[in-house]
Amino acid sequence: MFTRKKIIVACFIALFGVNEVLAASISTRVRVLESKVAKQDRVVKSLKSDYQAQSSLVKNELSKVHALEAKLDQLLKQQKGNKQGKTDKRYAFP
Repeated sequence: MFTRKKIIVACFIALFGVNEVLAASISTRVRVLESKVAKQDRVVKSLKSDYQAQSSLVKNELSKVHALEAKLDQLLKQQKGNKQGKTDKRYAFP
């Protein structure tokens, strides 16, 4: 009976020891996953800020292009009006 008692005590000790090892393993996994999530969060935030900066730059440049298109249309209308109504007298003799 003495050996049976030792075996039961050893089993309980082993059971609690395995339980603590599993708990430590789980907490280590959780810490690793938390660090990975934090790293991905930083990457996503930096990509978001880069995207917003590029988006504002594209909008700015697009507004410049639209302004140039408007000026070009205005110049083409002026040139068309000059050809239809008036003749070019820059090289004509007086």
